[in-house]
Amino acid sequence: MKHYDELEWIFYKEKILPEQKLEKMEEHLYECDDCMDTFLSLIDNKEINGAEEIIPLNFTSSVVDNVQRTKYKIMTNKQKSNMTFKNIFGYYVAVAAVAIILTWGGFFSNLVDTLPQVANSAVNKEKLNVPNIVFNMSEKIVNKTSNFINEFQFLNGKEELK
Repeated sequence: MKHYDELEWIFYKEKILPEQKLEKMEEHLYECDDCMDTFLSLIDNKEINGAEEIIPLNFTSSVVDNVQRTKYKIMTNKQKSNMTFKNIFGYYVAVAAVAIILTWGGFFSNLVDTLPQVANSAVNKEKLNVPNIVFNMSEKIVNKTSNFINEFQFLNGKEELK
């Protein structure tokens, strides 16, 4: 799971990110308690006072009234288990049929024979001996910096002797 840092949550809060990114981050908040804690820590008193001005005083009672007025139907366990059994049985029949067809066609035996060949051809032996460009670049920078410091110290040493 990719976590977002505090700066990204600040951008999210200020809504200065693209709409698609905002939606993705909002979905992430539903799944990740760590990021939710980070986001909630960014909310200050100014925003809380602003929310108190927007939300009406009877908000809680109106929500409770709406929930109580909502009608719902309770499913019995018998109905639920029958539907689940029918679905599971259908899936097992479908999987068994596919497995039988693939076995008769020789798919699994061909797969066992072909898979090692594919794995060997996928490994590119040329890339295994390629030097690490980033490491070489950083090594060159360190060496040039070290040479520069040594030359600078050497020149300062000559000036002090004069």
